[in-house]
Amino acid sequence: MNNLAILQALVFEPRKGFAELDARPRFWWPLLVLVITQVVMTFWYTSFVDIEWLVDQQLSNSTFGANMTAEESARVARQAAEQGGMRATISSVVVAIIFPIVLLIGALYYLLAAKVTGVERSFKHWFSLSCWATIPVAFALIPAAIVLLTASSNQIPQEALQPLSLNQLLFHRQPGEPGYALFSNLNLFQVASLYLGAVGVKTWSGRSWVYAIVLTALPAVVIYGIWALFALR
Repeated sequence: MNNLAILQALVFEPRKGFAELDARPRFWWPLLVLVITQVVMTFWYTSFVDIEWLVDQQLSNSTFGANMTAEESARVARQAAEQGGMRATISSVVVAIIFPIVLLIGALYYLLAAKVTGVERSFKHWFSLSCWATIPVAFALIPAAIVLLTASSNQIPQEALQPLSLNQLLFHRQPGEPGYALFSNLNLFQVASLYLGAVGVKTWSGRSWVYAIVLTALPAVVIYGIWALFALR
């Protein structure tokens, strides 16, 4: 299978796709697609948004900003606006560096968790699974682009780029309310990624769905569980 055939298989026959990746693990294509889409979305949003307004909003909704006077907040926001072009470039570079690192950490987790539970695959296998299972996140660029193209103002929060988040679909929290950031960062694309990860683990391990789901979802449950403890107070 070529890369597009694997992508199609992951949509319609994910077990077939992961069986192919088990025989011939590869990761460069999904890794590049993920990095490029994230960089494009970051640069586009950072170039589009009213930076002075955005920084002012971030400061007003943060503990750090709560300790600042109105004059100090305004000065910080103005300075950020003056560095708008540089900010967009730096943000894009940071994303291009951080995103592969996150995928590498995910692959390392799979490697260690699988080894402890008696499933032997190489690091290349698990990095391949980490990249391909995350590929649904790349499609988040589509609704984000629609939001930016139809926006009537450049004063939109970054969370608005995720119209398929749990906050937009279910909870409808407003900026500053408990759980707003948490629910805004949980979306259907992440659910699809967890599903693909579980299918991959089940296909490669030959174990039960319970094993595959627990191994795949455990990091997300821990991370978002800790976040929820603080965010929902």
